[in-house]
Amino acid sequence: MAERSGHLIIQVYDRIVLVQVTKERLLDMPVINAIGVELTGLLDRHAKPSIVLDLAPVSYMSSAMVGKLIAFYKGVIAAKGRLAVAGVRADLMPLFKITQIDKLIRFYPDAQQVILEFKRKPL
Repeated sequence: MAERSGHLIIQVYDRIVLVQVTKERLLDMPVINAIGVELTGLLDRHAKPSIVLDLAPVSYMSSAMVGKLIAFYKGVIAAKGRLAVAGVRADLMPLFKITQIDKLIRFYPDAQQVILEFKRKPL
């Protein structure tokens, strides 16, 4: 069952949390801050989370949003969880490479691939 939370759709599959971003443009600070709060809230609700962040709808992202993703990644690691990002468009990938986030977080072409991998290797 999907839960809609502001700019996110959240689904839980066997302790795997799929977070789908619903906004196409992640440029405005109020939206970015709201997403940051929503993501942090997930860490309060899920112990040792396996989180799949699906960015498929996103076509524009500011560096401020990249900062929120790094903060979220650090929170997931502190909670002894794991995070993977799925569905990043080819034209956005250079943003993650320049900031070297691709060295911290694993990126996958689609969310289903991550869910299957996380199911095969549970925490």
